[in-house]
Order: sequence, then C-alpha cells, then structure tokens
Amino acid sequence: MINSRSGLDLKDALLVGALVFACSIFGIYTAPPGVLAAFWPTNAVLVGLLLRRRHPPNLLHWLAAAAGYMLADLYMQHGWPKSAMLTCTNLVGVWVAYLLFSRMDADYQNLRHPRSMLRFVLAVVCAAAAAGVAGIFIHPVLFGGSPAYGFAFWFSTELVNYIAILPVMLTFPDLPRWMKEHKRRADWPGWRLEQLAPLAAFAGSLWLGTQLGGPGVIPYPIPAMLWCALTYSLFATAGITLFFSMWTLLAISSGTLVIGANFDSQQAIMSLRVGVTLTALAPLTVASVMVARSELLSRLKHAAAHDPLTHVLNRGGFMQRAGDLLATPQLARRPLAVLMMDIDFFKKVNDSYGHAAGDKVLASFARIAEGCLRGGDLLGRLGGEEFAVLLPGCSEQDARLIAQRVCDAFARHTVAVGGGKLLNSTVSIGVHCAAGSGTPVETMLSHADTALYKAKQSGRNRVESA
Repeated sequence: MINSRSGLDLKDALLVGALVFACSIFGIYTAPPGVLAAFWPTNAVLVGLLLRRRHPPNLLHWLAAAAGYMLADLYMQHGWPKSAMLTCTNLVGVWVAYLLFSRMDADYQNLRHPRSMLRFVLAVVCAAAAAGVAGIFIHPVLFGGSPAYGFAFWFSTELVNYIAILPVMLTFPDLPRWMKEHKRRADWPGWRLEQLAPLAAFAGSLWLGTQLGGPGVIPYPIPAMLWCALTYSLFATAGITLFFSMWTLLAISSGTLVIGANFDSQQAIMSLRVGVTLTALAPLTVASVMVARSELLSRLKHAAAHDPLTHVLNRGGFMQRAGDLLATPQLARRPLAVLMMDIDFFKKVNDSYGHAAGDKVLASFARIAEGCLRGGDLLGRLGGEEFAVLLPGCSEQDARLIAQRVCDAFARHTVAVGGGKLLNSTVSIGVHCAAGSGTPVETMLSHADTALYKAKQSGRNRVESA
C-alpha cells in the first residue's frame, strides 16, 4: 500500500512538473528581449492545480514544480543563477497563494459564496505582494532599475495573472459529472441556442470597440459581461473574463484597438494591464453571488419539498412531482400504479418505546422502501406513518411484486430501540393501477387507500389491490 501510494505521488508530481515546464516555456516565449514575460500563466495554473488536488501537495510536488521552473529557464539558456532567483521568486508567490486559499472553506475557495470574491482579491493581493517583495531584491540585479520598480513590476504582473487565470482554475467543473448532468437534459440543444444572446452581445461589444476607438472603448463589453454573468455558469463567466483581459491587452498592443493613449513606458503598460484585469472582477463578483443565490434557493426548495426525518418527499413535494410526472406526454398511454403504505401498529411503537424509537422505524422504512424501488419511482411521506409511491410505466402485476418486495424486506428488518432491544415492524400496502395518466393522482391515491384499508382488515403485513 505504501509503495502504491508513493508511486501515485511520484506520477502526480511528475505531472505537476511537466505542466509547470510547459506553461513556463509558453510564458518565456511571450517575453520581449531583455525583460520578463508579457504573459506568465504558470504561477496561477500551479496554484489552481495544487488546490484542486484531492490531497495536499507534499515535498515531492514542490520539488517537481521547482524543477519545472528551472528546466524551462535553462532550456532558454538563462543560466543557473538567474534561473534559481526567478524560480525562488515564483515559488514565494505560489506558496503564499496556496497557503491562503487552502485555509478557506470550500465555498470560498470555489468562489461560490457571496463574499468569496473579497477573500479572493485579498489572497491574490497578498500573493502578488510576496512576489513583489522578492522582486525588490532580484529585479535590480537581473534587469536593472530601482527596488521600487522591481516591487511594482512583480506585484502588478502577478496580480494580473492571478485575477485573470486563477478563477478559471478554481471553478473548472468536474467533467464526468458535468457531462452526466447535461446528458440528462432532453432540451439541451434548445437551451444552447437560447443562451447565445449574451455571448453574441459580448462579441459585438468587442467588435464595436475596434470600430469606434477612443479612451472609452475598454468598458464597452462590461454590460454584456454582466449579462453573461447572470446567464452562464461561474466557470463560463471566468473564461469570458479571461478572454476579455487577454483580447483587450493584445488588441491594444497590436493596434487593433486604438484608445488614443501612449504606452511608451513600462509604468503605463502596467497601469493598463492592472486596470483591464480589475475591470473583469465586476462580472466575476456578479457570477459568484448568483451561484451562491441559486444554491441557497435550491437548498430551500429541497427543504420545502422533503421530509426532514426520512429525507423522502413530503406530501406537498410528492403531489407536485407526481402531478408534473403525470403531465408528461410519455406517460399518456402507459400504465402506472400507486402504492399506499402504512406501518402497522405504529402508535403502539411510540407508546411502548418512545417517539425516538418511532423516528428510527420511520427512517428505516423509508430507506428500505427506496432500496426496493426502481429508478424514476416517486416515494413520499404523506404524514405520520403513511407513505405513498408512484410507479410510472408499471403494470398491476409488477406493482404487486414491488409492493411485496417492500413488505417482505421491512418485515425482515430489525430496529435497535435502546437498551439492547430489537424491534420488528411490518407494513400494509394498497395497490391501485391505471391505464394511463388521465386519472388525477388524488383519485388514484384514494383507490389505493381503499385497498390499504382492505389489507389492514385482512390481517396486516400484506399487499392488497383495489
């Protein structure tokens, strides 16, 4: 087991080192002669990669990252002293960023809390400042200039890269789960066409800026980006803001976007880069707040429709879901069945063993019943010890088999009620079948309730049909 774990850590560390090397080579190629890279994605990518791992990085991962930095610099023939100083400066900022983000709760770290962007900005400012402090010492040695300029250059460069890239890394979806969720949506193609408008508005605002020019063109895309933040996922919004930042800076440097200002000095270029990147925080903040709001509403909706004890649908949730299911055209001509289930002598359980024991019996029955049902069947607690099941596309014979399976499984089950005592309970079930979804669910439940009464009168712990 230890050797297997060590092998996985080694492979993982080699992957980290390879990604650091590849990103560093890309960044180095963006550097004008004699200065640092114009776009340096490595540090933000490394922080995001370390944070998204299931286990905290160990010394092997940090050594692999350092090797990736060093090999990239040596490959570009920068020499050992320069490579070592640049690697240390990069790792200082990365270590501070990882330390701060790893101490955050998951909702803050994934930008899914209403106040997460505030903590995000504070964390990346601290990481950029740590790199800036290192730049005070190495920048004058390697590139000349004052220590103050070294701090400003490293701070602004790291701040821009973290704000532009790190949100994409932190919000990158779990691809298998994402594909599974979207595969279930029968209306996905229509959904995609319907949602193209914000993206089209964003593209149009970028094009309009190239046509008009002038100092006010940089914020042209902001309304469209806010629209995207209200429409798309947090990850998609992060990708759009990254594209906005990169496109704006590249368009200005190439002359595609003319804003009527001179950028002859490094200070002017740094000011532009920081300003453009900070502009992207507005849609990111909106998207983060919207995600938190949507998740809160989802939790509230789930709580309103589910029973807190058994975690199955409550009466209102069951009736709503059943009505929606019966309204689907797929069930119009298919048979369906409902079950009414009542735990036998439940009042005696409460009176003899207490309500805590009764709660255990209810929770156990809900869990057992769920295990006996098919995917797509609806289970709800209508109140007290009464439960109902909707079985779409189920004949009377199959419905009785399912009901008998629930009845037998619950009769075999024992519940520990305290003091070492084990309690056996049983359930009576009434079954009603319909030829299609034209009958209201209330009517079907009423017929199944009649069959349930028949099961009670016939001795309980049995299944009867209406």
